[in-house]
Amino acid sequence: MKNKISSSTFEFLQKNVLSITDLTRTNKLSEILNNFSEAETDEVYVVQNHKNKDATGVLVDLEHYIKLLKLAELIEDSVDEQMLQVVMERRDDQADIPLRGVIKDYEDIDYDDIFNKLNEIDLED
Repeated sequence: MKNKISSSTFEFLQKNVLSITDLTRTNKLSEILNNFSEAETDEVYVVQNHKNKDATGVLVDLEHYIKLLKLAELIEDSVDEQMLQVVMERRDDQADIPLRGVIKDYEDIDYDDIFNKLNEIDLED
């Protein structure tokens, strides 16, 4: 599926992708920060150093970013809680797939190493 480029994409690029020069030689950074101080906004600005393509960052409203972090934490906690519930529901179920079959597609997992180390595991703790 190809990425569709629309007029809104170009509008974003024109308005919200800035170079270091844009921020250092104009009042643009001050304008952005003043905009953030007025009210919470979901506005995003991408800052790039054209001399180093890996030097890219994002300016976002701190209040909005905190909300996004809290949302991410809530989702992660919800997934953890759901997985714990599934584990608790299945804890007495009999496994009908051998361990070797479960991990066969994972090249970085060595079944023989796991099996040989089972005797080293202290299950009393």
